[in-house]
Amino acid sequence: MKLPMSAVALFAGLCTALAGTAAMAGEAGTSLVKVGAASVVYNNKSTELRGDLTPEGITAAAEDHTVASFTYDYFVTDNWSVQFAGGLPPTVTLKATGTATELGQVGESKALLPAVVGLYHLDFTDRLSGYLGAGLNFSRFTDSKIYESYETAFGGESKGKIEDAVGGVFKVGASYALNDNWMVDAAYSRYWITADAKVTTATPGVGDVTRSISVDVDPDIFSLSVGYKF
Repeated sequence: MKLPMSAVALFAGLCTALAGTAAMAGEAGTSLVKVGAASVVYNNKSTELRGDLTPEGITAAAEDHTVASFTYDYFVTDNWSVQFAGGLPPTVTLKATGTATELGQVGESKALLPAVVGLYHLDFTDRLSGYLGAGLNFSRFTDSKIYESYETAFGGESKGKIEDAVGGVFKVGASYALNDNWMVDAAYSRYWITADAKVTTATPGVGDVTRSISVDVDPDIFSLSVGYKF
């Protein structure tokens, strides 16, 4: 996966056009806040939908989207920081795949994906620094909705729930100092997330029928942000 060319061009332009006082990646005891935008690209791997009265071969996938991102770093040493990463909870849309592709979008859920990451920082030049690290994410899905396309296909009003999950995070990125406090930052993260979902349908003449599916969504996240160190 590659960072979108528009983001690369913007980052390169800022790095070459802006000037200011040189600044190190960080010092022990300092904090760093970054705010920006992130492109979320899912790597979907789905089991088949299982349950009574369920045709074979139905799978699902999360659709890519963008989200406002936020990170806070606290530098434990001059090189190591602990980062808390999050953002505005996006609405993740799910679409049917496999033998049910014609159904299109079948539901949605709000996704809370906070993460804690340990990062090692290294200065390459007076202005350019990089970082690399790993950590854990906690995934919580709320306000799940099942669309009419699913309810029509399975014959009744439906309610869905996606279980909370914990997974790994890998992150790498680079920052360019504009002056002693301000910087621009580009980063890539991989989150490992498994969404275990159940959908219960009130089926006329049968009663409640519960179906389950598990999707490894494992998003690649490409972010571009502005940071302030204090």
